[in-house]
Amino acid sequence: MTSERATRPRGRPRTGVRESVIDQAWQLLDESGAARLSTKEIAKRAGVAESSIFYHFGDRMGLLQAVIQQQLRPLKDLLADRSDSPATDLPADLLTLLTTLEEFFLATIPVMAAVESDAELRAVYLERSRDLDLGPHRAVDAVVAQLSRHPAAGDDPRPAALLLVGAAHQRALQRRLSPPDALVDLPTPESVAETLARLFHTSK
Repeated sequence: MTSERATRPRGRPRTGVRESVIDQAWQLLDESGAARLSTKEIAKRAGVAESSIFYHFGDRMGLLQAVIQQQLRPLKDLLADRSDSPATDLPADLLTLLTTLEEFFLATIPVMAAVESDAELRAVYLERSRDLDLGPHRAVDAVVAQLSRHPAAGDDPRPAALLLVGAAHQRALQRRLSPPDALVDLPTPESVAETLARLFHTSK
């Protein structure tokens, strides 16, 4: 693999390079996993110079962070749209949060697998997660913020938030890695949301 850092070229690459590189990096991970994750291969697929990757992202970890940020957009949009609106339907909110998180985890499992399989990437990720406050806990924080809008959430919605995030992650893992027969018995998002909603009411 190309080293984590390289000299950035002078000048401004053509429009669309960043988006194309992010898309191709995610597609490569989704199709082939971490084994073929190289800046040379990504550049080839995106039809750009390899140096453009370092111009835009600095290193491989910067590129993977950009891929994660792209997959986070639906969740960020959801949270932004609801930040100032009154909370009314708890089961519906739980269902929307669950399905949005599930799709995010489904899309980013290959990214995190790449980080875990590469000691250099993992070290860089851990350093940046400490410096920038990144990591899985941010998903729980986001759900806590949304659940806090509901009177039924009580004084400490964090346990329920953790259950919801865990359910979303488990459903994503099963969809990606389990045989088809195992998916038949997977609880539906609706049933998970309804169960969590009942927990709120019984815990008051």
